[in-house]
Amino acid sequence: MFRSLSNSTLLQTLFFRPLSSATATATVDYLTNTLGLARPSAIAIAEQLKIKTTTRPDSVVELFKSFGFTPTHIATIVSKLPSLLLANPVKNLAPKLQFFSDNGVSDPALVHVISTDPVILRRSLQNQIIPSISFLKELLPADHNIASLLTAKRGTRLVHTFSRQMMPNVETLRTHGVPQSSILRLWALRPQTLSFNADEFKSVLKRVKEMGFDEKGLNLINGVYALCAMKEGKWESKVSVFRSFGWGEEEVIALFVKQPTIMHLSEERIKKPLDFFMNELGWKREDISKYPVVLILSFEKRVVPRCRVLQLLIEKGLVSRKSMGRALTIPEDRFTKVFLSSYEKVIPELLEVYQSNKVGLPQSAVSV
Repeated sequence: MFRSLSNSTLLQTLFFRPLSSATATATVDYLTNTLGLARPSAIAIAEQLKIKTTTRPDSVVELFKSFGFTPTHIATIVSKLPSLLLANPVKNLAPKLQFFSDNGVSDPALVHVISTDPVILRRSLQNQIIPSISFLKELLPADHNIASLLTAKRGTRLVHTFSRQMMPNVETLRTHGVPQSSILRLWALRPQTLSFNADEFKSVLKRVKEMGFDEKGLNLINGVYALCAMKEGKWESKVSVFRSFGWGEEEVIALFVKQPTIMHLSEERIKKPLDFFMNELGWKREDISKYPVVLILSFEKRVVPRCRVLQLLIEKGLVSRKSMGRALTIPEDRFTKVFLSSYEKVIPELLEVYQSNKVGLPQSAVSV
């Protein structure tokens, strides 16, 4: 927390400033002596936490120890969520820790989960924790375990986002033939989508299927998320941007089916690459439809620098204009090898053109 501070005066203040009360002093002493926290961290925590008696904190510490937490783990937890040190260990903390332990999340998985995300212990046992774990048991294949899921990156997100709409929406997806792997992906990446109103969720699913999404493909899940996340009127607003460049709605829908992420973009973020590709580079609608991902690539970091290089190569007759779409989608190391290293002897300034456009404003277009 304090490693990035370069001002020695501030550090000295944290170490030596007088504490505001005897309670604050006792709090700092407890945090440093019992939990081993450094004094600056203890002082910072003492601004939020007042330990008047050690009875409750001692009970909390002993409870955590009984579930396999070391003093270091407990210090980490208290640093992230100081108020837990004053939580009721019998009524509040113990039932939650025990529930996780009884459902396969025991030491060391339990230690990892709570140390990483202690806020999970602030969630209601009856309304959040138990229903979310029950949901996971229903959703996951038999060979998956709850512990491995919760210990994964952002694995506790479901406990925070769980709603009772999730199971009906999962059943709706299953009824429409969406495979379990796609449902799991939606839950893992966009759990809030499964919390959508059940009737509205059915309408969205019906709509994406009518658009032409394959229920067996992952893009359907992305399409459902895009429409669920879109406020009323936004679809038409974004389609209007495409219309201003000569697109029909059916063409936009076909593009959306291929690359649903496009409709996550703001109107301005859609307009910018459309203007660049169609007005500056002379791409047709069919060109963009063939490589729809170009609209969601980083405009400044990838699209402009690569296009400046490709325009120069095309002008010199070294590559075909048709190679632009593929060149924009390949990984950086591959692009460097194929389009920079291969031609740097013929065009010595090629790398400079590429690098200058990566960090600066786009240069004037070279017509092709």
